[in-house]
Parts: sequence; C-alpha cells; structure tokens
Amino acid sequence: MNRKIKKQFLLPAALLIYLGIMAYVSYPRYKESGNWSEYFTVTGISVLLVVLLFFLLRRKQQIRDRFARKD
Repeated sequence: MNRKIKKQFLLPAALLIYLGIMAYVSYPRYKESGNWSEYFTVTGISVLLVVLLFFLLRRKQQIRDRFARKD
C-alpha cells in the first residue's frame, strides 16, 4: 500500500508538535512568574490557529480535487 501523507495533515501536525515543545520549554518560566493567563492565552490561540489551518488546507484540497475531476 502506498499511503502518502497529505499536506493538510502533515503541516498542522508538525505545528502542533512544535507548539507542544515550546509550551513545555516555557512552562517553568510561567510557573515561576505566575502569569498563567498569558501562557494559556498564547497556547490556546496557537491551537486554534493550527485547527483553522487544517480546515483551510482541507477545503483548498477539496476545491482542487473538484476542478481536477471536471477535466
């Protein structure tokens, strides 16, 4: 079986892994300062943007597939 990983999954997955690593690295700094609202706001907005990117890439691929079938 030749299963190619689609860009709509690969890019958001890579960004989520990066976000997880950055959240882990910055956790001690926020724990020390006690500024949890900033930590969760930045992390939450980043996750929201990754999810939005996934849906935008999926929609873009559906449009490409639809035009490819017309030819």
